[in-house]
Amino acid sequence: FTRIVSFTISLLLPLLNLLGHIPAPHKQGQTPLWSEDSNGTYCDTMMQHREMYGQEANTFIHAPIGSINGICNLGGTPGKPNERHSVAPFDITVCAFNSTSRTYAGTRYVRRIVLACLKGLPIDYVRHI
Repeated sequence: FTRIVSFTISLLLPLLNLLGHIPAPHKQGQTPLWSEDSNGTYCDTMMQHREMYGQEANTFIHAPIGSINGICNLGGTPGKPNERHSVAPFDITVCAFNSTSRTYAGTRYVRRIVLACLKGLPIDYVRHI
């Protein structure tokens, strides 16, 4: 039993690192949780918080877990074996590490995404399309 639980957790951890901060919708007149100017700060903060600082790159998906999980079912279309392409676009932040400045640059996109799935659940972010 312990072996099954640790295997399941090891499969889910990479996905949890993808999720990033899931922002609550902001009301009109309020400042959004991040802006284009703050993407580097967002990436620095999130990569440090996730204990991934120094990793070359990471993509954070800003969506409820149910929407992300849905890609591996009806919310996605088949791609390569074990891959599913999202039907709908997702708000994502791609963080890239600059080894010279030792900081991250973040770029926001609204794109369809591709996930690797196992038994109807996502296990890895593959790319955006």
